[in-house]
Amino acid sequence: MFNVKHVTFCFLFNVKLSDRNDAKVSRLITMAYNVNTMKNKEKITTKSLAQALGISHTTVSNAWNNPEKLSSELRERILQYAEVVGFKGPDKLARALRTGRSDTIGVIFNDSMSYVFIDPHDINLMRGIATQCEKQNKNLVLIPMRKHQQTEIAPFTTLVDGYILNATHNNEAVIQQTLARQIPLVTLDFRLPQYSSVSIDNAGAMQEMTRYLLGKGHRYFGIISFAASKNSQGMRDLSAPVAGDNLVMVTRVNACRDAFIAHHIAPETCWLYETRHDEEHGAEAAHALLAAHPEITALICLSDRFAIGAIQHCQRRNIAVPQQVAITGFDNLAIDTGGPGLTTIAQNAEKKGEIAVELLLQDGPLTHYELEHQLIIRESA
Repeated sequence: MFNVKHVTFCFLFNVKLSDRNDAKVSRLITMAYNVNTMKNKEKITTKSLAQALGISHTTVSNAWNNPEKLSSELRERILQYAEVVGFKGPDKLARALRTGRSDTIGVIFNDSMSYVFIDPHDINLMRGIATQCEKQNKNLVLIPMRKHQQTEIAPFTTLVDGYILNATHNNEAVIQQTLARQIPLVTLDFRLPQYSSVSIDNAGAMQEMTRYLLGKGHRYFGIISFAASKNSQGMRDLSAPVAGDNLVMVTRVNACRDAFIAHHIAPETCWLYETRHDEEHGAEAAHALLAAHPEITALICLSDRFAIGAIQHCQRRNIAVPQQVAITGFDNLAIDTGGPGLTTIAQNAEKKGEIAVELLLQDGPLTHYELEHQLIIRESA
């Protein structure tokens, strides 16, 4: 009579049942017994499994990490044997610590964790990043810079092979610590000289939008924006250039200011309102700007979300858009405004994410990749 263990191991090692008394079968059964006994005493590793199987440690490791290097029959034999003895695969953390590689990319962004699942631009961006990570067989870690609780953000110790910086406040201590780690890094929407980047021409896009509004006869402007620096907020005029460590914001606002000056518009007659990035705060900013400066006839919003809030405020106050106030956005997210179609700047956030991963993983030269953008004119302006 054959016992179950005998049949199982004859199958695993391609041994004929008729050879059940062969020394080879006896050795395999003894080997299995030894491994199962060891399982109850100490942790099974690829090395101990390799010793039990009579093959190299590298061959066992390849069954999980480089399956293309093994024949399908050998890999299947290793995996089936591992399953029988309760081995779930190599310790990925130990491998990462040993090799210095984790096959993981970290994405650092300014807001809370939920932000990337709410903001339409970041949803598209993360779709592009995730799609490319899947193609490259990489994992993904999201690293928010802001928590709802007012707690200090701890230094990053996550084991990753590189970072994507998504429009961060670069003077943050955590960002400086990240840069000091000297591992691969790609920036989005701004440039750091020593790292590759993916962006549109933010200055060119905002100047194009501003020139369009100037061509329509507007002379008094309000700009609704995210913060130039971590703690900056509220209203000010543009008599002086904007400074701060949020480089995408600084670039866009100063591009508007440059366009005003080039068309002989006094920048002190144009006003900036910095606030949190969502529709509600866009509406509050529109209210503050128009209440303090009723001469404003155009609101330039640095995102479509701000613009939606501004339009909603105007609708509640019976302010006609664009007859009394023109409103523009940025991103072309095709959001229903509940009113006029939104004049905006179109950019491909999903492609931006895909290219960022490609640049992060490549061994090529430093690259500053500039995506195309387009001014989309609709009814709101």
